[in-house]
Amino acid sequence: MGRSLFEELEPLFNPRSVAVVGATNNWNKWGYSTFTSALNGFRGEVYPVNNKESEVLGHKAFARVTDIPAPVDLVVFVIPAARVASVMEDCVAKGVKAGVIISAGFAEIGEEGKKLQDEVLSITRKGGIRFIGPNCMGFWSASSELRAFMFPLPVKDGPLAFVSQGGNVGGAVATSGSMRGVGFHRYVSCGCAADIQIEDYIEYFGEDPQVKVILAYIEGLADGVRFLEKVKHVTSKKPVIVLKPGRTDAAAKAITSHSGALAGSDEAYEAAFKSIGITRVESPEELLDVAIGFITQPLPKGRNVAILTPGGSYGVLCAEACATEGLNVVKLPDKVIAALDKVFPPRWSRGNPVDPAGDRNFVTFLTAPGKLLTVDEVDSLIFMGFGGFSIFASPFLSADTGHSEGVASWVPSREQFRELAVAFTRALSSKDTNEIGKAISPVVSGVALIMGIYNEEEVSELTQLVASAIATGKLNAPLFISAFLPAGSDALAETGVRNPPTPNEAIARFLVALAEQWVETYKKPVLTTTFFAEDQPRLRGSHYAYPSGKQAARVLIKMVEYKEYLENIGAYKV
Repeated sequence: MGRSLFEELEPLFNPRSVAVVGATNNWNKWGYSTFTSALNGFRGEVYPVNNKESEVLGHKAFARVTDIPAPVDLVVFVIPAARVASVMEDCVAKGVKAGVIISAGFAEIGEEGKKLQDEVLSITRKGGIRFIGPNCMGFWSASSELRAFMFPLPVKDGPLAFVSQGGNVGGAVATSGSMRGVGFHRYVSCGCAADIQIEDYIEYFGEDPQVKVILAYIEGLADGVRFLEKVKHVTSKKPVIVLKPGRTDAAAKAITSHSGALAGSDEAYEAAFKSIGITRVESPEELLDVAIGFITQPLPKGRNVAILTPGGSYGVLCAEACATEGLNVVKLPDKVIAALDKVFPPRWSRGNPVDPAGDRNFVTFLTAPGKLLTVDEVDSLIFMGFGGFSIFASPFLSADTGHSEGVASWVPSREQFRELAVAFTRALSSKDTNEIGKAISPVVSGVALIMGIYNEEEVSELTQLVASAIATGKLNAPLFISAFLPAGSDALAETGVRNPPTPNEAIARFLVALAEQWVETYKKPVLTTTFFAEDQPRLRGSHYAYPSGKQAARVLIKMVEYKEYLENIGAYKV
């Protein structure tokens, strides 16, 4: 019985040793940056192969792969296309089991290149070698810390896996992921995909328990039926998000010249993807947007969305985006309107989107989501501007508000602060939300007092929300409080925090904890936004603020459609 795909690709993603053919000391060649990249973090041996240099970057070089005295699992090719076949023969003789052909000049250039590619493929099939490429930018495997790239990329481990037929798109998405704070367990630039097909990578990622969401950039497929048959078994278990260009003749022509793939009918791709539950997106940015939604949020139960906004105009834009995407900006029940009437000024919108019309009560904003999420009619929430709240909230809590010690003004002595700390520690060990709420009540009340909030019901709601975040470990209370205590004060010393965060950073962490707690408590998506794309949000814990309501709406509808697909095939699990 033959080996499974998982077994065949094990030497590729978890090699014990790697050889780089074409490694060089000449920094102006790809062999230099590829060898440098492979050395960066890999846990095994890396051997340079170069028949003109005796040493590369301090490592003994070998003229041929067969000259390496130790076993070699994986070989990376950074040499002219015409030389690849002969070196691959050496790899077969050496017992190599995996390869990465970064070299270009194969099927993507026409018939002559296709002949070279077929020759290499024939050799590898006889020798039992599986390979990535040719004409690719390499790959990353977190389990072996191998960065077999043409040049170093800022990648880190995470819950995503990505296969890309385009090296530039792949590298940009991987880099953007790093900037956003999200990682990849695997990333493959597959190039012409002469041997391992895109659907093979997706199947492999689907079996990997470390991978939660799969991404793919596809220009064309060698065997559409095979792709559909393999991938439909994956989409029933985890999301597969695909960026597929080729809607226009210009794009189709560019695809053929770039990767040698046939673009095919876009209508056929669209229907085929939909039939097996693939989530199709329109841009590299949206690949990550939707992936982050899947890894941070539960699937929405339906299309009904509530919108909470600090200003009417952004609420209007978000409502339009939601309706355009097919979401339902739901009419709020009378009981929700009545609950919000109690806390918002008379001028608030009294509908969805929920717009307090300039109300400065920060606490009310933080208790309003619970009032919206608790009702059955609301399946999800978009909280506009949430990502920027720390800028506006921190001045109210700092030591510059007229209260000489900021939030410490209601704790006049170290002894009293110690008493509070002891009570809090005792409550925290119990993991009891009510006990924690009692312990932190003086703190929350003090914060509310500074902000001019005297409504006991609001303060009580906020206390319970904060207590829940502390009980679940989402909020580090001593670290948060330390940001608002005067430097050198007895109270700060009592917290034991040596390097307090800034007020803005503390509030940002506090808001993240609350957003995560809303999701955990109500089991519904809570998507938040900043106001501008230039803000470049980062994933914090399991929370991410999108740059606009339009992007949040796009993510939400993709999640809804995937949930509806799972329901249709009987695979949806509550």
